[in-house]
Amino acid sequence: MARKIDENKLIRIKKATMKTIVDHGIEKTTIAMIAKNSNVSGGYLYRLYSGKQALIDELYFDKVESLSNELEFLIGLNPISIAPILKAFIQNRIVYALNEPEASNFFYKLLHNDNFIANKELKERNISLIKKLQEIGQVSGEISKNVGLLQIYYHLFMYVIGYIHFKRTSFLEIEEISNNDVNYLTENILNILKKDY
Repeated sequence: MARKIDENKLIRIKKATMKTIVDHGIEKTTIAMIAKNSNVSGGYLYRLYSGKQALIDELYFDKVESLSNELEFLIGLNPISIAPILKAFIQNRIVYALNEPEASNFFYKLLHNDNFIANKELKERNISLIKKLQEIGQVSGEISKNVGLLQIYYHLFMYVIGYIHFKRTSFLEIEEISNNDVNYLTENILNILKKDY
């Protein structure tokens, strides 16, 4: 008979994983540290996951899938212009960073670690969504014909998430991330994607 999974423990485990990785880094984080920080036994964790990598992979997959769902929804709402799609997507990243700073920082760390890649199905879905953005942008004149999928992906994900992370953690400590950054990032990305190189 299969044992029932305690959803509250699962939530604690996922939050503890993110916090432990943010505090100690991916490489230094261990299952024992996660178990201690989530107030469960290491054995309980191993019942749910084969190891640290499987747990982190699930968190990464869940976040990437969530972003894909969001992007697909926004494209459905705005099928003729990328500007409102970009603006809403960026706004949501800033709100997420402000409301869930640890989870935002965790995802930033995973984006910059070569050990984490999306599975084939999720990659294909993301490529399809980026192609749809490219088509919308080229038809509307917002994206140059010379701009490729990788450039669109980079500016939508890496640039936005990197900028938010940098602004939140900048050693200069002269500005905090705010909703004013939505227009700044949106305009920058639109200008970059429109340029004919």
